[in-house]
Amino acid sequence: MDLSRFSMEGRTVIITGGSGGIGRGCVRAFAQAGANVVVASVPADTIPPAVEEAEALGAQALGITVNVAEPDEIDAMVAQTLDRFGRIDALVNVAGGSYSRNPDMPQYHRASLLEISGDDFVGAYVGNVKTTFLVSRAVVPHMKTLGKGAIVNIGSTSGLDRHPNAPDIAAYGTAKAAVHSLTFHMAHQWKPEVRVNCIAPGTINTPRAAGTVRPEMASAAERIAVGRVGIGDDIGSVALFLCSDAAGFVNGIVVPVHGGE
Repeated sequence: MDLSRFSMEGRTVIITGGSGGIGRGCVRAFAQAGANVVVASVPADTIPPAVEEAEALGAQALGITVNVAEPDEIDAMVAQTLDRFGRIDALVNVAGGSYSRNPDMPQYHRASLLEISGDDFVGAYVGNVKTTFLVSRAVVPHMKTLGKGAIVNIGSTSGLDRHPNAPDIAAYGTAKAAVHSLTFHMAHQWKPEVRVNCIAPGTINTPRAAGTVRPEMASAAERIAVGRVGIGDDIGSVALFLCSDAAGFVNGIVVPVHGGE
């Protein structure tokens, strides 16, 4: 087997939300595979540590502060990336989440369907679906110019499963289901040059704001077949595979990564 197919040497990847838990896992994976890494994230002060980590792993890295819900900021991010590296080969859309814990991104709050406000319901779509769409649309023309490219969207098992015991994630779950569907349409509309796939993470232990309580974490390992919760690197390694030539015949699918939960 030609293991060079897993290499990203000389290629450039943009990782939105690259300074967060899953994002940092992706940064490490692509840096170790030889890619030029663009850490596109907010808040601004969270970006330098991710850039420094990528550089310590031998990668060329660029940090960009960007709200990926704003088209003008996305266009500036693309321009900065091209100015520094001259190409965009891959995109990993990590930015999003089950609620907005990032003060520099659109805010929304989780609640049951009878209690959630219309703005908060739509906010879940702004933070997860709109951002994925806008950034992907901005980079695709440059990938097509190169003749190939790969996009990985981050969905969620909440968009696959019913989770009846977690009624406050209904808006988030339906937003992530929309990301899964969007992935299929992107793959078919942007073929054959651009492959688009999606990862649906399960329970992942990522850094949270002080005071955040995640009651599901207490017993999570007991219900996961591999006996532990996931970490950012578990998602990063799958994202790397999906963007590499080794996944050249993988397109338009959602890959659950949940340890057998």
